[in-house]
Amino acid sequence: MNQRGFATLEVILMVMVIGILASIAVPRFTSITTSANTAKIQSDLSTIDTAIAIYYMENGKYPSNLKTDLKPYLNDIENIKPPTGKAYIDGTAQDMPATDYSFKTVDGETRAALGEYTSGNFTNKTKTSSGT
Repeated sequence: MNQRGFATLEVILMVMVIGILASIAVPRFTSITTSANTAKIQSDLSTIDTAIAIYYMENGKYPSNLKTDLKPYLNDIENIKPPTGKAYIDGTAQDMPATDYSFKTVDGETRAALGEYTSGNFTNKTKTSSGT
């Protein structure tokens, strides 16, 4: 019979090539997950901010409790949770600053927040200060 298999050197070279390709691909997938987490947080905070604005228009004051005061405006408020892992905060990938959304007062207005950050902080672009 004339059966041939792969030589040991060929197998070692293939394993090395697969290892190199994996080392290139894994960091790209990690940044995609971080970008997806950031997008979800931005969407959640924007949705909660809209509910806060509607509550303020109807009641003349800002809500004091996220889960109870905004329940009529967000039917699924109990299930709105931030993702786990990392997110882009002011341009750098960081661990989640909190495990639940809350309120934060910014310029006299109540805003939705995750930890100390509002929706404008969750971006993969580094903030720069302008001279104006």
